[in-house]
Amino acid sequence: MPGLHEVEKHPGVIPKHPPFDQGSARTRKGELFVECANRNGKTVFTRSRFSHPWYFFQPLYLDQTGCATTFLTNPSGGFVGGDTCFLQAELGKDSHVLFTTPSATRVYRTLHKPAVQSIDLRVGADAICEWIPEPVIPFSGSCFDQRITVQLDTGASLILWDALAAGRVVRGERWQFSSFENRMTIRLSDGKSLEERYCLSPGRDNPCLPFTREWNYVGSFFVVSDNVTSPTWDRIKNDVTTIFENKANEVLGGVSEPSVPGLVVKLLARSAPDLNAVLEQLWRAARKHLWNTEIPSLRRY
Repeated sequence: MPGLHEVEKHPGVIPKHPPFDQGSARTRKGELFVECANRNGKTVFTRSRFSHPWYFFQPLYLDQTGCATTFLTNPSGGFVGGDTCFLQAELGKDSHVLFTTPSATRVYRTLHKPAVQSIDLRVGADAICEWIPEPVIPFSGSCFDQRITVQLDTGASLILWDALAAGRVVRGERWQFSSFENRMTIRLSDGKSLEERYCLSPGRDNPCLPFTREWNYVGSFFVVSDNVTSPTWDRIKNDVTTIFENKANEVLGGVSEPSVPGLVVKLLARSAPDLNAVLEQLWRAARKHLWNTEIPSLRRY
C-alpha cells in the first residue's frame, strides 16, 4: 500500500494523531509514526507508518553501539503555507535512535495559513534519543510554527539540537520572514519539565532582532537526563565554556543549568560553517562525557 511501511509485525497499535483539516489541495497533511525497540543490543524499527510529504530512510548503523540513525526527509523540497506535518516516535526501553535530516528545512513564502511542524518524541526507560536536524531556512514572507515535545521515562537521555537561519542570506533575505514561532517542551518522569518558547516577527519591531542583525543563525542545544551525576554535568559545562571562548569572534553563546537535570546551550553564529563546527564540538563533548562514544560521520554532502 503506498505510504505504508511495516518493518516487523507487532501486536500493538500505533496511536493516531487527530486528523488534520483537509484544506487546499495544494497543501500537504503529512504524518509519520515510528516505534523502536532494542533487540540484543541493537535498535530496530518495529513498526512505522507515513504519508506524504514525510518519509524516512531505513536505519543505518554508523558505529558499534547499536544506535539506529535515520534520515527524515521531505521529498517535496520544503513547506508551503497550510502544510501540517506531524511526527510521533516511540523509543522502547534501552533503545538508541539518532534522528537527523539530509538537508535544511525550507519554508516558502506564506500567503495565508502558516506551515506547521509538530514533533512528539517518547523516550522509554534507559533509552537514548538524539535529535540533530539541519537548520530551518525561512524564505522571505514565510510563516512557520514548530512544536517539539519530548517525554523522558526514568533513566532516559536526550540530546536535542534546533537551529534557525536568518533566511537566504546570499539573496539578501536576512530576517525577512513574516514569523517564526517555536516551542520546545521536555518532560521528565517525575513531573518536572523544561520549556523554551519564542516568536520572531522581523516586521513587527521585535526587540530581539536588533541584537541578531550581526548574526545569521540561532541555535539551541539541550542535554537532559536524570541518570547523570553532578560531576559529569560540570565537565560538560566546562567543555562548552571552552568551546565558546575559542570561538569568540565567530560565535556568541552561553550555557545554563535548568531546573531539570541537564544543560541548555544558546548560541548565535555568523555563518553555516561556524554553526556546524560548534554543533560538532558541543555534540562531541556531550557524547564523550555521557557515554564515552564519538559522534558518527553523517556525510550529508
